[in-house]
Amino acid sequence: MRQSAAVTVQAHQAGIAATATATTEAEVRAAMEAVILANDMACAYASIVTVQGEVLHNNHYHHALKPGDLLLADVGAETASGWAADVTRTWPVSGKFSSTQRDLYDVVLAAHDACIGQVRPGVEYREIHLLAAKVIAAGLVDLGILRGQAEDLVEMDAHALFFPHGVGHLLGLDVHDMEDFGDLAGYEAGRARSDRFGLGYLRLDRPLRTNMVVTIEPGCYQVPAILNDPERREKYRQVVNWERLAEFADVRGIRIEDDVLVTETGHEVLTAALSTDVESA
Repeated sequence: MRQSAAVTVQAHQAGIAATATATTEAEVRAAMEAVILANDMACAYASIVTVQGEVLHNNHYHHALKPGDLLLADVGAETASGWAADVTRTWPVSGKFSSTQRDLYDVVLAAHDACIGQVRPGVEYREIHLLAAKVIAAGLVDLGILRGQAEDLVEMDAHALFFPHGVGHLLGLDVHDMEDFGDLAGYEAGRARSDRFGLGYLRLDRPLRTNMVVTIEPGCYQVPAILNDPERREKYRQVVNWERLAEFADVRGIRIEDDVLVTETGHEVLTAALSTDVESA
C-alpha cells in the first residue's frame, strides 16, 4: 500500500502540473494515469477528473478547462497484487482560487485535518464522520450560508445538503476493501445503516483497530438534485441563506482525501507527501 500511495502522489503532482497547459479534463487524466502505467500499476478505480465536482462519481472527461473552474481529481494506483490507494485533490484551473472558492476549500480542509487528527485505535468511525459534519456546518455558518449552531444543524442533517456522503471507507485489497461483502465488513456486528439523510451513506460504522487503513475524504458540493428538491427546500428553509449561497456559484464540488493507517498509538498518513496547499503545489 505504501507503493501504491507513493505512485498515486506522483500521479496527482503530474495532474496539477499538467493543468497549466491542458485544455480538457481528458488531458489531465492522461497525465495522471500515465504515471500509474509507467510504474507498472493499474488504476484502482475509474478515475474522476472533472470540473463538475458536484457529480460524485463522474467518469466523463470531455469538458474544457476554463480559468474560473475548480478541477476535482479522484485518482488512485493499484499494485499488481491488488493493494490500492485512493486520493482526491481539488485545485483551481487558473492556479489561484477565487475568494469564495478559497473560503469553501478552507472549510473542507479544516474538516479533513480535524478528522485525521482523531484517527487512532478504539475511535468510532461514525464519530469521525460526525466531526467532519460539525466542522463543515460550523464553517458554513461562519460564511453565512447556514444559520444556527453546528451541533443542531448536524442533528437535523442540514450539513448533508452540502456533504451528503460518508467521510470515508476501508482501504486495502481493492479501493473499497471487502465491500463485496456489503455491510458485513464495514459495519460492526449488530449495526445497521441509518435511515437519516446525514448518516445513511456511511460505508464504515465500526471502531478503528490497529493496522486498518481508512480514507478521510470530507467534501462540500452544490448538487442540484439535493438543493432544488422541494421537500428539502421547505424543511431547511429557515437554516439555509439561499441568497448568500448564490454568491458561491463558482464552487460546484470540493473534496480532499488522504489514506490513513491506524497505528498502535495513533495514525500515519500514507499519502502525506501530497500537499493540500494546491495553490503552491
